[in-house]
Amino acid sequence: MKNTINRQVSAFFKFTACIVGLNYGMINYPIQEIEGNLSKGGICFLSQLDDLRQQIDKIDDQLAKLISRRGRLAQGIGEEKSRQGKMKHFHVPQRERAILDRLKEQNKGPFPNSSIDSIFRELFSATLALEKPLKIAFLGPETTFSHQAAVRHFGHSCTFNPCGNIETVFSEVEMGNSDYGVVPVENSIEGVINLTLDCFVDSPLYICSETRLPIGLFLLSTTTDKKKIEKIYSHPQPFAQCRNWLSSNLPGVEQVPASSTAQAAELTKQNKNTAAIAGQMAAEVYGLKVIDKNIQDRAENHTRFLVVSKDKAKRAKKNKTSLMFSITDESGSLLKTLQLFAKNKINLSKIQSRPLRNRPWEYLFYVDFIGHVDDKTVQHVLKVLGKQTLFLRVLGSYPEQGEP
Repeated sequence: MKNTINRQVSAFFKFTACIVGLNYGMINYPIQEIEGNLSKGGICFLSQLDDLRQQIDKIDDQLAKLISRRGRLAQGIGEEKSRQGKMKHFHVPQRERAILDRLKEQNKGPFPNSSIDSIFRELFSATLALEKPLKIAFLGPETTFSHQAAVRHFGHSCTFNPCGNIETVFSEVEMGNSDYGVVPVENSIEGVINLTLDCFVDSPLYICSETRLPIGLFLLSTTTDKKKIEKIYSHPQPFAQCRNWLSSNLPGVEQVPASSTAQAAELTKQNKNTAAIAGQMAAEVYGLKVIDKNIQDRAENHTRFLVVSKDKAKRAKKNKTSLMFSITDESGSLLKTLQLFAKNKINLSKIQSRPLRNRPWEYLFYVDFIGHVDDKTVQHVLKVLGKQTLFLRVLGSYPEQGEP
């Protein structure tokens, strides 16, 4: 029994060491020493535990001082750039991406890169708020996946502006009511969000960044009895992403479209014997019970979001460019355009067609490729494209997001 307890306590310490980010060599009492002392009695164990906590407290004190120092340095940079008139916004996406990439390359654990990303994005957000909190427009209301993507990218120290539809997100940024907008553009299961692409046709905004959000869809209700569910609310996208699960687990149950997953959760809260398909945050905010978790048809379910702004992003270490064009309705015209990218060794990561408004059977093409608009090769391709196409607009070059 005693050996079993020792092993359990040893495992606890190893787990705790990983959580607080301490390698065994960083503390004065290695795990092996603690294991040996455990056999001498519980008092020694408590003493060692107190010592470890004191060391964590000291590290926290140091972190707080370093964070304050970092904030003062960032304020100095902002003041200097303001005096020189070099920037409209203190938010610089390519600089943030460079910092995150560097830190992830140096990361040796135990925290995963996703944790490093989250911690420092909150630090960036708090630092920007020292000067002026950013105002971020998103497809609302709160708790939607667009809201979660906005928080994931900009941190909590921003003012968030929920909008009723994607068009309003664009207009809020265009009118200066928000600094940036966050809009969904494609899902790994259901594909492109057509309305977002359509908004770029007439909008002067640029894409300045991108972010990807893992999507976990939950079945939520005021009851835990699935048999009582008579109606399900959700946005059309989650319904599509759970199509097979719904047909197998809730066949014949009425599916009612909602403007957002947040509205679906609110309707479920108000109506008995109903359920909503939404994220976990909606369950927490609206006080709903989780009947089933991760009901999406594919485990790898991600949505890509674009960050739009009045200003272009500057060159980063790794860049992606998005553009739209239309071509003549002639045999081989699209092939000719695509061959131009291939001949110049430009990697296309996406191509999507959209019908032109009020012009039946004519199409716009949306393209993503690796590279920056200021690259010589890209400039050459754009010059030729300008002659080959009827319409051409570069939507922006922005930092390419690596692994989250």
